[in-house]
Amino acid sequence: MSRILSVRLGEKTRRAVARRAQASGRSESAVVREAIEAFVGSEAGEGPYPALRDLIGIVAEGPADLSVRSGDKVRKLLRTRATGRK
Repeated sequence: MSRILSVRLGEKTRRAVARRAQASGRSESAVVREAIEAFVGSEAGEGPYPALRDLIGIVAEGPADLSVRSGDKVRKLLRTRATGRK
């Protein structure tokens, strides 16, 4: 069962909610409701996953070895910079 809750918003926040609603094709109430649910969920220890779930897996391209041996690459870069300062 849902219940009505009145909330006062500053003009800047109200305009931002209206823009988000317009861009997503949802009502302002839906935007505010989802924002509150995300905030409350993040405090419950759900972590960032709910906020990022729509983004996970959307990148289909990129170097296959992007994270391979990244520590070695960073060490090499730091050594190069350190020796270049002498």
